[in-house]
Amino acid sequence: MKEDVLQKILNVGIALSKEKDINCLLEQILTAAMDITNCDAGTLYIRNKDVLEFKIMITRSREIHQGGSGDAITMPPVPLSQENVCACGVLYHHLINIPSVYVDSTYDFSGPRKYDALTGYQTQTMMVVPMEDDNGRVIGVLQLINAMDDEGNVISFQKEYEQIILSLSSQAAICLMNRKYALRIIEMLDSFVGVMTTAIDERSSYTANHTRNMAAYAENFVEWLNRQETDWTFSEKEKYVFMMSVRLHDIGKLITPAEIMDKQDRLGNNYVKVMDRLEKIRLLTRIARLQKDIGEKEEQELLHKVQSAKDLVDKVNKTGYLTDELAEQIEVLSEQTYREEDGTEYPWITPEEKEQLLIRKGTLTKEERQIMQEHVEMTRVMLEQMAFGEEYKDVVTFAAQHHERLNGSGYPKGLKADKIGKEVRLLAIIDIFEALTARDRPYKKAMPAEKALGILYDMAQQGELDAEILALFEQSKAWQCE
Repeated sequence: MKEDVLQKILNVGIALSKEKDINCLLEQILTAAMDITNCDAGTLYIRNKDVLEFKIMITRSREIHQGGSGDAITMPPVPLSQENVCACGVLYHHLINIPSVYVDSTYDFSGPRKYDALTGYQTQTMMVVPMEDDNGRVIGVLQLINAMDDEGNVISFQKEYEQIILSLSSQAAICLMNRKYALRIIEMLDSFVGVMTTAIDERSSYTANHTRNMAAYAENFVEWLNRQETDWTFSEKEKYVFMMSVRLHDIGKLITPAEIMDKQDRLGNNYVKVMDRLEKIRLLTRIARLQKDIGEKEEQELLHKVQSAKDLVDKVNKTGYLTDELAEQIEVLSEQTYREEDGTEYPWITPEEKEQLLIRKGTLTKEERQIMQEHVEMTRVMLEQMAFGEEYKDVVTFAAQHHERLNGSGYPKGLKADKIGKEVRLLAIIDIFEALTARDRPYKKAMPAEKALGILYDMAQQGELDAEILALFEQSKAWQCE
């Protein structure tokens, strides 16, 4: 074997492990086959059901280069019929070496002749090599046309090159199979995300909307960022990993109790209990008056207190921020007691209800918030059980860190800035922004984007968020999806 031929084969083998662009790799394999056989033209076809589609087509004497790094393909697909020799490579599953196209009677050459008539080109010698996958299915064809000697005269393709071209064809098939398997992995991951989103949607529609909105904002931002003249850009792979982490960042909420995740007010399920108890106190007061255990004045005072308690509970239960004044009134209410018929005294509101009503901001108690925060750790646990592999391992990292803060005040691990990458910093900003501006949260009103950004900048000033990435996010206006 000539040294330069061996080197070309070795170069293709090296490229198989290094080259990430499938089109560049296939083009390198085709041109290597053309160089080794010293032929004028070569075509690489990909099988798509009942046709062969042109992937790369090169004719050196005509300076034609379509597909790969060349111009766009203009040729229509070739049907899998015997009038096309390239199709015979698929139909018969073996290499075809034709010394003279216009003399050979083994195959129907009406297809090549029709092509020659249209283009003025003359196909004289041909080698067709099927590309088979690991199951023996032909997934493409390598076709070489018009081998030449050193003087440029068209000659037959030499037998000694058949095994070499078969080897190159196998390498092309490996490329296509690897690409196919990679796409299957992506399809599997995408379908997994779809299933998880559906599951979350069934439990809480606003949580699923949160993820969908975040994904839209994230994609808009990445596309905007890649158009800017900055050092920070996302490759297609980096974008895919980041977007996957966005879609899966709240998967741990599948195990969060619905009564906590969808808690619309401070009391939650205890609201009815409190109101029933206050109504009972009102009725007991009326009974006591009818039985003449209390006078009319005392009755009116008690009824007024009961109504005031109901109004206070209603107000505090749904207020956005609990003021000191309202907190003091709850403290006073918690000291009120009533007497049952058996003489036992009970508080108007229980210690648990008092704790809920004294929540300064939001609807969750300290214990409930802790349970809610556990979704991040569960996200990590669940995703670590997925076989993401080395290529997609950052999906787990990004998703499991989206509540970390640069000053160490986040959770679950209290990581600081030096342990938090750009992607996580961006994810945190988008997560908070969507939560503040969401229109479908049962426990809060939507906030205008300008006000939400103000809160985010306050957090950045306190060292929680990345101010530079926040400024980029604001410039991108990624939330304007419509």
